[in-house]
Amino acid sequence: MGPVESLATQHPLFLLGVNVLGDQLGLPVPSYPSLVLAGAFASEQGSPDPVLIVVMAMLCCLLADSLWYLLGARFGDALIHRVGGASPRTNAILAQVRKAYLRHGPMVMVVARFIPGAGAVSTLLAGQMAMSKAHFVACSLLGSMLWSSSALALGAGFGEAILHAFDSLKEYLELGLVTLGVGVLALLVFRVAPSALRHAMGRPLSR
Repeated sequence: MGPVESLATQHPLFLLGVNVLGDQLGLPVPSYPSLVLAGAFASEQGSPDPVLIVVMAMLCCLLADSLWYLLGARFGDALIHRVGGASPRTNAILAQVRKAYLRHGPMVMVVARFIPGAGAVSTLLAGQMAMSKAHFVACSLLGSMLWSSSALALGAGFGEAILHAFDSLKEYLELGLVTLGVGVLALLVFRVAPSALRHAMGRPLSR
């Protein structure tokens, strides 16, 4: 048993928590498939405990949401403009979420989590638009509970087929995770390095 498979077997909630937190913070590490897989294991093998998975997901989502909320409240329009300028797709998501938020209010946060890329944008807007903290926490917890529960239900519904596919592919798991990790680091470097270089070139040379 490899180290990754051993970690997944012995500490599944920890691994899921890291995955969910990274996903909700905006890293390209989708956690919904992992929750579906956890639901399949819980259904077919009785572990991990689905209730603990949902509670873990809710806490991780609330932590990430709180960070986006505080950033939106602190930096407001400047950060929203920066996020919207990241790519045409992000700008389109931002415009759609803003329109939905103005029309339907805080409950948009509950639905936005099911749309890739819209969850973080909705919490940024919640902070920018000064959503009350009580509404923010309630919507974050409700949305994450429905989101994680739907993944577990999907995994339970197709548990046998999912585990069969997982058994066929798990020998490639470590290679896939290493490749994903390298990809995430490369993405961060390519996003951060140009900005840092421009900042450095804009500074006057010290004498």
